[in-house]
Amino acid sequence: MSRSVIVVGAGIAGLTAAFRLQQRGFQVKVLEADDQPGGRVAQGRAGPIPYNTGARLLYPFGSELQALIDELGLRDTLVPLRNLGADCRTDDATYRIDLMPGFAALRTPGLGWRDRAGLLRSGLHLAWLRGRTDPDHAASALAYDDVTLADYIRKVAGRRVLERLVEPVFRGTRSWNPEDISASFYLSTTPSLLGLDTVHVPRGGMGRLTAALAEKLAIEYGARVTGIMRAAPAASVVRYRQGAGEFEAAADIVVCATQGQYAGKLVSGQSDEERALLDAVRYNSLGIVHYALRGELAPALEFSLRSRSTRIATWQQMAAPADAGEAKSILYCQLTPEAVREAQEQGCTDDVDRLLRAEIRARIPGFDRRLVYRYNQWIACKLPVFYPGYGRKVARFLAWQGAERRGVYYCGDYLAQSLVNGACRSGAEAAAAIARHWR
Repeated sequence: MSRSVIVVGAGIAGLTAAFRLQQRGFQVKVLEADDQPGGRVAQGRAGPIPYNTGARLLYPFGSELQALIDELGLRDTLVPLRNLGADCRTDDATYRIDLMPGFAALRTPGLGWRDRAGLLRSGLHLAWLRGRTDPDHAASALAYDDVTLADYIRKVAGRRVLERLVEPVFRGTRSWNPEDISASFYLSTTPSLLGLDTVHVPRGGMGRLTAALAEKLAIEYGARVTGIMRAAPAASVVRYRQGAGEFEAAADIVVCATQGQYAGKLVSGQSDEERALLDAVRYNSLGIVHYALRGELAPALEFSLRSRSTRIATWQQMAAPADAGEAKSILYCQLTPEAVREAQEQGCTDDVDRLLRAEIRARIPGFDRRLVYRYNQWIACKLPVFYPGYGRKVARFLAWQGAERRGVYYCGDYLAQSLVNGACRSGAEAAAAIARHWR
């Protein structure tokens, strides 16, 4: 008799776990609080403005992610983005950087010969780590887990490399300050990018991947889970609200695939190992304002140096979609980590536009006259923060979870890597552990 599984959460980790378990013959049902699958790997639309719910692109690495793309027949839908670069803006100048690691970094303005020597030394270290670390797992670089990214870059490459290259990219793409995260994230992912110049987005948006997975699964939408109760040796029970009703569902196995910050509030009767990990999970938040404007803006992507007086870490100008009516351009403005905290302190996370409007008016003449629509986007849990020491906690927890049969399993990016590929890998590994333990 096949075992029954309830997967809580239809983000990319939960969908991957459900898909792999179904392939192994388990009876799987997914409960999702939202009205669409994907979580932070989906897209939405507000008026004329399309937006991502979290992830913005797919990297070329990640064994499980790449396998899913092929199995779902999505390889031909991937749109390549080659030689991505950004302008870094100081208070009085801009300079260009490549977003993929390579020799072009040596030409960065403002670096001296010692800085360039440090970059070469850093590149050799990254090349040595290639094949020794796994881009799907930050914990594969545990030797650097206790070192901050800022300290690692300062030591290996120098202060100016940190300030002019690493810091603006991490603040602009992930809303992380390098002193807040472990070097293990950088040293597990970057080696796999050496020699590459291309990343991808699915044609039609990031949600194409999660929608393709969802089509193969039984999913109940609008099902907000309120509790997961173990009842070993009998089935575990999941309580959830759906519409005006409250329901319970029982299964042999429950996979908690919510964001880690919420998992600890759902699962009752936690062991010491579960509490140690779930109490340690942290996510950063992200505030973005999207503007639809009349008239054309030249395509641009710009990161701000930390030394600059601004609340905007990422400024991106792009063409509006063809069906956007009178809007011809989209302006994407992402807050700095400091402005995110400011929005939280001021209680304006639903209106972060008010923090940015004066600066935008100064940069775009006639902005108010050109404005067609604006959308304030607040992502309360954007990315799990692999801060110094967290990788070791993850490694201990995964060893515990994989050791023997359990009624509740966990998966998510917070257990692997703060990228789409990490979330996919975590879902696949939870499914593999269940298959070992229960069959």
